[in-house]
Amino acid sequence: MNSIHDATSTILDWFAWLPDWAITASVLVLAVIIAFALHRLVRRLVRNLLAKRAPVAASIFGRLRGLTLLALLVLAIFAAIPLTRVGHDSAVAMARVMAIALICLIGWAMIAGLNIAADLYLLRFRIDIEDNLLARKHITQVRVLLRTLDALVILFTIGAALMTFDAVRQYGVSLFASAGVAGIVA
Repeated sequence: MNSIHDATSTILDWFAWLPDWAITASVLVLAVIIAFALHRLVRRLVRNLLAKRAPVAASIFGRLRGLTLLALLVLAIFAAIPLTRVGHDSAVAMARVMAIALICLIGWAMIAGLNIAADLYLLRFRIDIEDNLLARKHITQVRVLLRTLDALVILFTIGAALMTFDAVRQYGVSLFASAGVAGIVA
């Protein structure tokens, strides 16, 4: 790990004549470009591997494209922050933004997981047959439950994001309490 840090420090020293904002912007743009390229490469490899062997898994993987891209972007930018030449306050602000992005990513992943689980459950029921009362009943129940759970996840996500700020931490705690009450009611 030290060899990677030494190599990046050496490369950054070559560009010491540039202003700090230019080095910071270059490092962050390079991290974003690497994340996009890595995401595209991994998606192509996984899609080719899963396309014929597991079409359901390939479909699920296709639905997670935005989520995996955001995860790689957050990881790349978070890893690039120590390489930037910004002050302590700016680095703390960037880390806070990345923490909020991570909280949103977790919320999005939970909603995506709930939607995928609901879709997989509903695959058992066919509505294209004549006697489809049971299937329509299950579909309606799952959709209502899914909307309720999505609302709870969104409330928890907003509450957790608000709790990262000291000034509005109480609002985040209040959102958690209201989400808990809403969960009990649901």
